Amino acid sequence: MFYKQYFSNDIKYTKDLLYDKTNIDSFNTFEGERFLNFNFLIWTGLRHAVPLNLRTHPPSFTVVLDQENFKCRDYYSFLIKFTYEKLKKWAKIGEEFDLEDNCISEAFTLPIRVSSEPYLRSFQYEVLNSILFTNEILFKIGYIRSPNCSFCQDTKETRNHVLFTCPFSYSFWMDVIANILNNISSSRCLLLSDVVIGILKEGMDPVNYVLILGRSYLWSCRHKDIKPSISHFRRILKNKYETEKYIAFKSNRIISFRNKWKSHEELSLSGDN
Repeated sequence: MFYKQYFSNDIKYTKDLLYDKTNIDSFNTFEGERFLNFNFLIWTGLRHAVPLNLRTHPPSFTVVLDQENFKCRDYYSFLIKFTYEKLKKWAKIGEEFDLEDNCISEAFTLPIRVSSEPYLRSFQYEVLNSILFTNEILFKIGYIRSPNCSFCQDTKETRNHVLFTCPFSYSFWMDVIANILNNISSSRCLLLSDVVIGILKEGMDPVNYVLILGRSYLWSCRHKDIKPSISHFRRILKNKYETEKYIAFKSNRIISFRNKWKSHEELSLSGDN
């Protein structure tokens, strides 16, 4: 809110609202000192509009606002950065995978960087926050009769099990390494942390895109009650490639497309297996 009369009389900061006094005393102070014709209701409303924590501990702003070039989105980004809060599962992820705060932050921003599909970003958010409705959870709330895995039927279906440790899931990832990942990075074994949160290293965006798409594919297979297949996944990946290639050429974004996909041959998508 902005009141020109207040601004003209140097009432610009929270300290100028005299929070060390009551509403009446502070109002009378300005009325007496400056002989201003203020409205008491407006004055009181303005004082109450300021959050409690800012009345006694005003923030120290270190960023200079570019009033000539700032647009609405710039002001919005500037304001919301003061309200960022750590997610509820923040500490749990750090403890489970032995990650520092900066790595946890990168894990949450990674899907935004490597994928453009909203459903992949949303799914990865659910993975990181352990809010997938696995059979373990569905059994606890009485929705199904067994907590066991939809693939192997032998072990309780948790997030980590269905995405990695289940024999069917693990076999799928081994096929992904042999048929796809070995073509875009050095050969390596995938760890549970790689599958759940991604590989937090520079230059791994193409690999991380395959991983996030693979997680989503496994969950889709579980939902459809079918076993994961590398040939099926390769077709999905190839369709993604062809679709994004068409969009890139239409929108003149071929450079960013090539940076993401490297080349058609590197991802080994030139044929259906």
